[in-house]
Amino acid sequence: MGLRIVSEEFQSGDAPAVSSDNYGDRLRKYIPAEAVGFWLAVSGIIQSAGEEVPRIGLLWLFLVIGLVFTFAWTNRKTKEPGKPMARTQILISCVAFLVWVFASGGALATSLSFYHPIYGSLLLITYTTAVSFVIPPEK
Repeated sequence: MGLRIVSEEFQSGDAPAVSSDNYGDRLRKYIPAEAVGFWLAVSGIIQSAGEEVPRIGLLWLFLVIGLVFTFAWTNRKTKEPGKPMARTQILISCVAFLVWVFASGGALATSLSFYHPIYGSLLLITYTTAVSFVIPPEK
């Protein structure tokens, strides 16, 4: 099963009806669970390293790697023959990854002068609730 969000209902006499994704389906497909898991594992390992390791630099590097991974994985899992790239879904998933990174706190988030843990938590709740209302225009 792919991750592409189904935004139209199709019915045909021979094939089973394909219904459009509801709010919960879209939420599950928008959140890049694999990339969030990657980030939590990598950031935990890096943050537990000693002072001789450039932790902030490594965290920024793996943030970029995670973002590229999110783009590539979501693009791969939403590809369907004869359909355009799922740009909206890929963009929302990439931003969701960044929101999860910010919300998870840690050394990377606290390296930002404006960061406070409540901002990450509130952003995560608001973003996660709001994005599932977005129905991608790509068919």
